[in-house]
Amino acid sequence: MKQLFKYLPEPRNLFEKGFIRLSQPVALNDPFEASFCSESLNELSAHFDYSTAQDPEFADISFSQYIEIRKHNIGVISLSENKENLLMWAHYANEHKGVVAGISHFPDFGSIFHNLFRADTLINSSWSEDYSPFDGISRPVSYRKGLRYRNDKFDYDYSNIDAEGADRMLYEVFMQKSDEWIYEQEHRVVLRLEQADRVIIENVQHIENDAIRNIVISANYTSIDPGDNSCVINLHEIDDVDSIRISIAMQLAKLSRNPKNIYLMKLNPSCITNCLLGLNSSFDKTTAQGSFASSVGYLDIWKAVKNNDYYSLEFKQI
Repeated sequence: MKQLFKYLPEPRNLFEKGFIRLSQPVALNDPFEASFCSESLNELSAHFDYSTAQDPEFADISFSQYIEIRKHNIGVISLSENKENLLMWAHYANEHKGVVAGISHFPDFGSIFHNLFRADTLINSSWSEDYSPFDGISRPVSYRKGLRYRNDKFDYDYSNIDAEGADRMLYEVFMQKSDEWIYEQEHRVVLRLEQADRVIIENVQHIENDAIRNIVISANYTSIDPGDNSCVINLHEIDDVDSIRISIAMQLAKLSRNPKNIYLMKLNPSCITNCLLGLNSSFDKTTAQGSFASSVGYLDIWKAVKNNDYYSLEFKQI
Protein backbone atom coordinates (compact mmCIF):
# COMPACT_ATOMS: atom_id res chain seq x y z
CA MET A 1 0.00 0.00 0.00
CA LYS A 2 1.19 3.51 -0.85
CA GLN A 3 0.13 6.52 1.21
CA LEU A 4 0.48 10.05 -0.14
CA PHE A 5 -0.70 13.41 1.16
CA LYS A 6 -2.62 16.34 -0.30
CA TYR A 7 -2.11 19.75 1.32
CA LEU A 8 -5.25 21.92 1.31
CA PRO A 9 -6.13 25.37 2.70
CA GLU A 10 -9.50 23.93 3.78
CA PRO A 11 -11.34 20.58 3.55
CA ARG A 12 -13.31 21.76 0.49
CA ASN A 13 -15.38 18.97 -1.09
CA LEU A 14 -12.72 16.29 -0.72
CA PHE A 15 -14.01 14.73 2.49
CA GLU A 16 -17.69 15.57 2.01
CA LYS A 17 -18.11 14.79 -1.71
CA GLY A 18 -14.83 13.15 -2.76
CA PHE A 19 -13.74 15.75 -5.32
CA ILE A 20 -10.11 16.77 -5.82
CA ARG A 21 -8.87 19.42 -8.26
CA LEU A 22 -7.24 18.45 -11.52
CA SER A 23 -5.17 21.61 -12.06
CA GLN A 24 -4.51 22.84 -15.60
CA PRO A 25 -1.13 24.49 -16.39
CA VAL A 26 -2.44 28.05 -15.98
CA ALA A 27 -3.51 27.19 -12.40
CA LEU A 28 -0.11 25.76 -11.35
CA ASN A 29 2.42 27.87 -9.45
CA ASP A 30 5.57 26.89 -11.36
CA PRO A 31 6.06 28.91 -14.58
CA PHE A 32 8.32 26.14 -15.88
CA GLU A 33 5.56 23.50 -15.90
CA ALA A 34 5.79 21.30 -19.00
CA SER A 35 8.99 23.05 -20.09
CA PHE A 36 11.28 21.01 -22.30
CA CYS A 37 14.16 21.45 -24.72
CA SER A 38 12.51 21.38 -28.15
CA GLU A 39 15.83 21.17 -30.01
CA SER A 40 16.80 18.03 -28.10
CA LEU A 41 13.35 16.51 -28.51
CA ASN A 42 13.54 17.09 -32.27
CA GLU A 43 16.90 15.35 -32.30
CA LEU A 44 15.49 12.44 -30.30
CA SER A 45 12.37 12.03 -32.45
CA ALA A 46 14.52 11.85 -35.59
CA HIS A 47 15.50 8.36 -34.37
CA PHE A 48 11.87 7.16 -34.23
CA ASP A 49 10.29 5.14 -37.06
CA TYR A 50 7.89 8.05 -37.45
CA SER A 51 9.55 11.34 -36.56
CA THR A 52 6.30 13.33 -36.39
CA ALA A 53 3.21 13.18 -34.20
CA GLN A 54 -0.31 12.57 -35.45
CA ASP A 55 -2.84 15.04 -34.09
CA PRO A 56 -6.58 14.60 -34.83
CA GLU A 57 -6.99 18.33 -35.49
CA PHE A 58 -3.62 19.45 -36.86
CA ALA A 59 -2.58 16.17 -38.53
CA ASP A 60 1.15 15.65 -39.09
CA ILE A 61 3.14 17.89 -36.71
CA SER A 62 6.38 17.64 -34.74
CA PHE A 63 6.42 16.17 -31.24
CA SER A 64 7.41 19.61 -29.91
CA GLN A 65 4.43 21.23 -31.60
CA TYR A 66 2.13 18.54 -30.26
CA ILE A 67 3.24 19.22 -26.68
CA GLU A 68 2.87 22.99 -27.04
CA ILE A 69 -0.63 22.62 -28.46
CA ARG A 70 -1.94 19.87 -26.19
CA LYS A 71 -0.33 20.74 -22.85
CA HIS A 72 -3.30 22.97 -22.05
CA ASN A 73 -5.51 19.87 -22.20
CA ILE A 74 -3.60 18.32 -19.31
CA GLY A 75 -4.37 18.43 -15.59
CA VAL A 76 -2.23 17.53 -12.60
CA ILE A 77 -3.04 16.29 -9.10
CA SER A 78 -0.05 16.93 -6.85
CA LEU A 79 0.54 14.74 -3.82
CA SER A 80 3.49 14.43 -1.45
CA GLU A 81 5.29 11.64 0.37
CA ASN A 82 5.68 13.94 3.38
CA LYS A 83 2.91 15.04 5.72
CA GLU A 84 5.22 17.02 8.03
CA ASN A 85 6.92 19.54 5.74
CA LEU A 86 6.76 22.95 7.42
CA LEU A 87 7.13 24.89 4.16
CA MET A 88 4.30 23.01 2.50
CA TRP A 89 2.05 23.48 5.51
CA ALA A 90 2.79 27.22 5.24
CA HIS A 91 2.45 27.53 1.45
CA TYR A 92 -0.32 25.08 0.53
CA ALA A 93 -2.26 24.66 3.77
CA ASN A 94 -2.90 28.32 4.54
CA GLU A 95 -0.12 28.92 7.06
CA HIS A 96 -0.93 25.76 9.03
CA LYS A 97 -4.63 26.73 9.19
CA GLY A 98 -5.62 24.10 6.63
CA VAL A 99 -5.61 20.34 6.44
CA VAL A 100 -3.77 17.48 4.80
CA ALA A 101 -5.65 14.54 3.31
CA GLY A 102 -4.01 11.14 3.53
CA ILE A 103 -4.69 9.17 0.36
CA SER A 104 -3.85 5.48 0.26
CA HIS A 105 -4.11 2.92 -2.49
CA PHE A 106 -2.65 -0.25 -3.91
CA PRO A 107 -0.99 0.63 -7.25
CA ASP A 108 -1.46 -2.91 -8.57
CA PHE A 109 -5.24 -2.53 -8.23
CA GLY A 110 -5.65 0.59 -10.35
CA SER A 111 -6.20 4.28 -9.78
CA ILE A 112 -7.41 6.22 -6.76
CA PHE A 113 -10.57 7.36 -8.54
CA HIS A 114 -14.15 6.23 -8.18
CA ASN A 115 -14.61 5.43 -11.86
CA LEU A 116 -11.83 6.72 -14.11
CA PHE A 117 -13.11 7.82 -17.52
CA ARG A 118 -10.76 6.66 -20.28
CA ALA A 119 -12.11 6.94 -23.87
CA ASP A 120 -8.48 6.58 -24.92
CA THR A 121 -9.01 5.99 -28.60
CA LEU A 122 -10.94 9.28 -28.87
CA ILE A 123 -8.73 11.66 -26.89
CA ASN A 124 -5.24 10.14 -26.95
CA SER A 125 -2.61 9.45 -29.59
CA SER A 126 -1.75 5.98 -28.26
CA TRP A 127 -2.99 2.84 -29.98
CA SER A 128 -5.14 1.67 -27.07
CA GLU A 129 -5.84 1.94 -23.35
CA ASP A 130 -2.93 -0.40 -22.65
CA TYR A 131 -0.46 2.18 -23.98
CA SER A 132 -2.05 5.37 -22.65
CA PRO A 133 -0.12 7.04 -19.81
CA PHE A 134 -3.25 8.76 -18.51
CA ASP A 135 -4.24 5.82 -16.34
CA GLY A 136 -4.84 7.58 -13.02
CA ILE A 137 -1.78 6.10 -11.31
CA SER A 138 0.37 8.41 -9.15
CA ARG A 139 4.08 8.35 -9.94
CA PRO A 140 7.06 10.18 -8.42
CA VAL A 141 8.26 13.40 -10.04
CA SER A 142 11.89 13.50 -11.18
CA TYR A 143 14.03 16.55 -10.38
CA ARG A 144 16.84 17.93 -12.54
CA LYS A 145 18.61 21.18 -13.35
CA GLY A 146 18.24 20.86 -17.11
CA LEU A 147 14.95 20.92 -18.99
CA ARG A 148 13.46 17.61 -20.10
CA TYR A 149 15.45 16.11 -23.04
CA ARG A 150 18.30 18.63 -22.60
CA ASN A 151 20.68 16.11 -21.05
CA ASP A 152 18.60 12.95 -20.80
CA LYS A 153 17.13 12.42 -24.25
CA PHE A 154 18.74 9.00 -24.63
CA ASP A 155 18.28 7.89 -21.01
CA TYR A 156 14.88 6.27 -21.57
CA ASP A 157 13.49 3.47 -23.70
CA TYR A 158 11.42 4.71 -26.64
CA SER A 159 11.37 1.45 -28.55
CA ASN A 160 7.56 1.28 -28.22
CA ILE A 161 6.89 4.91 -29.10
CA ASP A 162 4.83 4.02 -32.19
CA ALA A 163 2.22 2.36 -29.96
CA GLU A 164 2.50 4.90 -27.14
CA GLY A 165 2.18 7.88 -29.46
CA ALA A 166 3.02 11.52 -28.80
CA ASP A 167 1.13 11.39 -25.51
CA ARG A 168 4.16 9.57 -24.09
CA MET A 169 6.03 12.90 -24.40
CA LEU A 170 3.05 14.99 -23.39
CA TYR A 171 2.80 13.00 -20.16
CA GLU A 172 6.48 12.92 -19.25
CA VAL A 173 7.12 16.68 -19.58
CA PHE A 174 4.72 17.09 -16.65
CA MET A 175 6.67 14.55 -14.62
CA GLN A 176 9.92 16.51 -14.34
CA LYS A 177 10.60 19.72 -12.42
CA SER A 178 13.54 21.83 -11.33
CA ASP A 179 15.51 20.39 -8.43
CA GLU A 180 14.58 23.55 -6.50
CA TRP A 181 11.30 21.72 -5.79
CA ILE A 182 12.82 18.51 -4.51
CA TYR A 183 11.78 19.23 -0.90
CA GLU A 184 8.15 18.63 -1.92
CA GLN A 185 8.79 14.92 -2.60
CA GLU A 186 5.98 15.13 -5.10
CA HIS A 187 4.03 12.35 -6.74
CA ARG A 188 1.65 13.24 -9.54
CA VAL A 189 -1.41 11.96 -11.26
CA VAL A 190 -1.40 13.37 -14.78
CA LEU A 191 -4.65 13.16 -16.76
CA ARG A 192 -6.37 14.66 -19.75
CA LEU A 193 -8.85 17.36 -18.74
CA GLU A 194 -11.37 15.47 -20.84
CA GLN A 195 -11.31 12.82 -18.10
CA ALA A 196 -12.65 15.22 -15.44
CA ASP A 197 -15.70 14.06 -13.48
CA ARG A 198 -16.96 17.55 -12.67
CA VAL A 199 -16.21 20.89 -14.36
CA ILE A 200 -17.08 24.30 -12.95
CA ILE A 201 -16.97 27.05 -15.56
CA GLU A 202 -17.15 30.78 -15.03
CA ASN A 203 -19.88 31.33 -17.60
CA VAL A 204 -21.83 28.70 -19.54
CA GLN A 205 -21.89 31.04 -22.53
CA HIS A 206 -18.13 30.57 -22.88
CA ILE A 207 -18.77 27.14 -24.44
CA GLU A 208 -18.16 27.94 -28.10
CA ASN A 209 -19.98 25.04 -29.72
CA ASP A 210 -23.66 25.99 -29.95
CA ALA A 211 -24.99 22.42 -29.95
CA ILE A 212 -22.91 21.36 -26.95
CA ARG A 213 -23.75 24.56 -25.06
CA ASN A 214 -27.48 23.93 -25.55
CA ILE A 215 -27.11 20.32 -24.38
CA VAL A 216 -25.26 21.45 -21.26
CA ILE A 217 -27.80 24.16 -20.43
CA SER A 218 -30.76 21.78 -20.62
CA ALA A 219 -29.13 18.72 -19.00
CA ASN A 220 -30.18 17.34 -15.61
CA TYR A 221 -26.51 16.86 -14.66
CA THR A 222 -25.90 20.61 -14.97
CA SER A 223 -26.48 23.35 -12.41
CA ILE A 224 -26.45 26.98 -13.59
CA ASP A 225 -26.41 30.05 -11.36
CA PRO A 226 -28.87 32.51 -12.99
CA GLY A 227 -27.07 35.42 -11.37
CA ASP A 228 -23.73 35.10 -13.14
CA ASN A 229 -24.22 32.13 -15.50
CA SER A 230 -21.56 30.08 -13.70
CA CYS A 231 -22.13 26.42 -14.31
CA VAL A 232 -21.38 23.07 -12.66
CA ILE A 233 -21.36 20.09 -15.05
CA ASN A 234 -21.34 16.65 -13.42
CA LEU A 235 -19.85 14.63 -16.24
CA HIS A 236 -19.68 11.50 -14.09
CA GLU A 237 -23.49 11.40 -14.03
CA ILE A 238 -23.77 11.08 -17.82
CA ASP A 239 -25.01 7.77 -19.17
CA ASP A 240 -22.58 7.64 -22.08
CA VAL A 241 -24.58 5.48 -24.49
CA ASP A 242 -24.23 8.05 -27.28
CA SER A 243 -20.66 9.19 -26.49
CA ILE A 244 -22.08 12.55 -25.42
CA ARG A 245 -19.77 12.71 -22.43
CA ILE A 246 -16.62 12.86 -24.54
CA SER A 247 -18.18 15.44 -26.88
CA ILE A 248 -18.98 17.71 -23.94
CA ALA A 249 -15.65 17.04 -22.22
CA MET A 250 -13.67 18.02 -25.32
CA GLN A 251 -15.44 21.37 -25.47
CA LEU A 252 -14.93 22.01 -21.75
CA ALA A 253 -11.21 21.21 -22.02
CA LYS A 254 -10.89 24.07 -24.50
CA LEU A 255 -11.74 26.49 -21.66
CA SER A 256 -8.68 25.52 -19.62
CA ARG A 257 -6.71 28.73 -20.22
CA ASN A 258 -9.07 30.53 -17.86
CA PRO A 259 -7.86 29.71 -14.30
CA LYS A 260 -11.37 30.40 -12.98
CA ASN A 261 -12.58 27.25 -14.73
CA ILE A 262 -12.07 24.28 -12.41
CA TYR A 263 -11.71 20.61 -13.31
CA LEU A 264 -12.33 17.99 -10.63
CA MET A 265 -11.91 14.24 -10.21
CA LYS A 266 -13.95 12.04 -7.87
CA LEU A 267 -11.87 9.84 -5.57
CA ASN A 268 -12.65 6.34 -4.44
CA PRO A 269 -13.81 6.79 -0.81
CA SER A 270 -11.73 3.83 0.33
CA CYS A 271 -8.58 5.76 -0.68
CA ILE A 272 -9.26 8.66 1.71
CA THR A 273 -7.89 7.27 4.96
CA ASN A 274 -6.63 10.23 7.01
CA CYS A 275 -7.34 13.88 7.70
CA LEU A 276 -4.62 15.88 9.43
CA LEU A 277 -5.67 19.21 10.94
CA GLY A 278 -3.08 21.98 10.87
CA LEU A 279 -1.38 23.43 13.92
CA ASN A 280 -3.46 26.64 13.63
CA SER A 281 -6.53 25.03 12.10
CA SER A 282 -9.96 25.98 13.39
CA PHE A 283 -11.51 22.85 11.87
CA ASP A 284 -12.62 20.11 14.22
CA LYS A 285 -13.32 16.42 13.79
CA THR A 286 -16.98 16.96 12.90
CA THR A 287 -16.18 19.58 10.28
CA ALA A 288 -13.38 17.65 8.63
CA GLN A 289 -14.47 14.04 8.46
CA GLY A 290 -17.17 14.39 5.76
CA SER A 291 -19.83 11.85 4.82
CA PHE A 292 -18.13 10.68 1.62
CA ALA A 293 -14.74 9.95 3.16
CA SER A 294 -16.40 8.33 6.19
CA SER A 295 -18.72 6.14 4.11
CA VAL A 296 -16.31 3.20 4.16
CA GLY A 297 -15.89 3.47 7.91
CA TYR A 298 -12.20 4.10 8.53
CA LEU A 299 -11.23 7.76 8.25
CA ASP A 300 -8.77 8.73 10.98
CA ILE A 301 -8.54 12.36 12.16
CA TRP A 302 -5.27 13.78 13.54
CA LYS A 303 -4.25 17.13 14.96
CA ALA A 304 -0.80 18.66 14.47
CA VAL A 305 1.11 19.82 17.55
CA LYS A 306 4.56 21.32 17.99
CA ASN A 307 7.48 19.14 18.92
CA ASN A 308 9.03 20.56 22.10
CA ASP A 309 12.63 19.85 21.08
CA TYR A 310 12.86 20.28 17.31
CA TYR A 311 11.40 22.40 14.51
CA SER A 312 8.95 19.66 13.60
CA LEU A 313 5.35 18.56 13.89
CA GLU A 314 3.78 15.64 15.66
CA PHE A 315 0.26 14.33 15.14
CA LYS A 316 -2.19 13.17 17.78
CA GLN A 317 -5.28 11.21 16.87
CA ILE A 318 -8.57 12.82 17.91
